[in-house]
Amino acid sequence: MSNDPWWRNPNIVVPSLVGLLTAVIGPLVAMALTGSATVKPPPQPPTSTAPYTDTPTPTPTRTRTPTPSPVRTTATARPPCTVGTASPSLDTDQAAICTLLRSSLIDRRSCHSRPDLESVAPWNALSAITCETAADSTKVQLLRYRTVADMNAYLDRAAGSVNGLGNCKDGQESNTTWHTSSSGTLGRKVCIFLSNGKFQINWAFDTERVVVVREDPSAVSAASWWDKNACLLTSC
Repeated sequence: MSNDPWWRNPNIVVPSLVGLLTAVIGPLVAMALTGSATVKPPPQPPTSTAPYTDTPTPTPTRTRTPTPSPVRTTATARPPCTVGTASPSLDTDQAAICTLLRSSLIDRRSCHSRPDLESVAPWNALSAITCETAADSTKVQLLRYRTVADMNAYLDRAAGSVNGLGNCKDGQESNTTWHTSSSGTLGRKVCIFLSNGKFQINWAFDTERVVVVREDPSAVSAASWWDKNACLLTSC
């Protein structure tokens, strides 16, 4: 038996080195050149018919509700001298008295009817109202008569036994006439004490057939007030 190495023995058939390399390395080279069958291609981008746009959410518009303008109210809202608006309401004859009043002295919105003084003794007035003065809310009664004779009949009853010698300005009973510095006689003026102690001044406007009545616990106060407020009618 020969001790030569196997590669020197011509009887041993050794596969060709080239064939061996081809058998082993060939498939690897082929895979490197062609790619593995298990490798997947990269995904295709999604198809779209239009580009994507980011549409912002609309912000709701706040609508302001208008604040109503305050409505002004007046405590004495009724119109002056209007039939049916006072309490008790004025009738046509009573409203006619109210329209005769000088608004600078009388608050004509305050006037209200006095049916208790109409056609009842001792007043027996055709129509009657009570109003307040504009300056100090002093109340006065206004009596209107159908005739001057009817008006004088009331003043005669009010005067009673008064002889007319007193001075009303000094708080004394009297039965006289009155006038202003620029007028003739306007009517009668009767000043008396009532049974309740109050001092009462009655003064007449002959042309309008109206008598105004003012009462006060103080005779001096009543006389002083009368000097400033006697011309309550627009004709005075």
